Amino acid sequence: MPASLKQQPQARIREHGHWVSSIDRALAHYGVALAQSSLAYNLTSSTRPVSPFIEQANCNLIWNEATRLADDDLFGLRLHRLFTPTVFNMLGLSASASGTVASALDQLTRFFPVISTQVRLELDRTVSEPSLTLVPLGNPHPQQLEAVLGYICRLLGQLEHANTGLVRRVIAGRPVKEAEVYRRLLGCEEVDFGEQYQVVLPQALLDRPLATADTFIATRLADTLQDMIANLPSHDLVEQVKRRVQLLLGSGDISVERIACPMNISPRHLRRKLSQEGTSYEQLVDEVRRETAMRMIGEGQLSLTSIAYELGFLDPSSFTRAFRRWTDMSPTRFRQQVADQ
Repeated sequence: MPASLKQQPQARIREHGHWVSSIDRALAHYGVALAQSSLAYNLTSSTRPVSPFIEQANCNLIWNEATRLADDDLFGLRLHRLFTPTVFNMLGLSASASGTVASALDQLTRFFPVISTQVRLELDRTVSEPSLTLVPLGNPHPQQLEAVLGYICRLLGQLEHANTGLVRRVIAGRPVKEAEVYRRLLGCEEVDFGEQYQVVLPQALLDRPLATADTFIATRLADTLQDMIANLPSHDLVEQVKRRVQLLLGSGDISVERIACPMNISPRHLRRKLSQEGTSYEQLVDEVRRETAMRMIGEGQLSLTSIAYELGFLDPSSFTRAFRRWTDMSPTRFRQQVADQ
């Protein structure tokens, strides 16, 4: 299996607390509740300090208890049919407001951390059958992965027009007895079983324009989602800095002081810590600008001049020089190359 699809080691992973409330609301359809489990109750009791996140190990214990209480091996897969948190609707609206199916998929993969910190979405368009792959972070529960799979298929279903079948085939990471139920719950034509969870998409539909496209809404939701991601907990200093830089792009001031202050450390200490990580503040700013520039050009929604200012460059010529340094080509040539592909 490719290295990018292997489980990524993490010292500590905390999941969004909305999963716990979603699980509990879904259990109500079975006539049970997490409170009936002393273990789950102790983990989620309101007498504990309120936190919007839960440790991965504790999240796994809650999934164990929920599956036992529901007496349903497909409980996680059914979750999207039983309850949908507001953040899912928000991400779905952002995707629906995108210009094309492909740009909607980019929105889903880019902003999926607001949904789950235990799973990363990877979109592969280089093969004959494009796919969305669920890359587990740490050791998430299989029910968690199947719940994510169900919500993804639901979000993709919202992008369909005239029952075009955007979800062509699903590959599940574990064999189940009720394959037909699996297929019906996900609304797909075919279910296979492999080493990871994947959604296979029809290549011909990716560049199809969305009737629900709305640039005004898409831009503002993207700003909000980016702000949410920037404030996610992270024990990776480099990732924290990159998130803060991304949030401040276009503000005209992405100084090291503005990054260090919210982290309650001095700029000098931040620079020293980054040096220990084998990088620097300037390198991370450059990296974030490069990644964002290539993504925004690929989306094709903004002019190159607008992108230059969005990235915090003083003028388009400075952006062009930086882009040539990153890619050995001009932004115009890169945009044409993306369009040709």
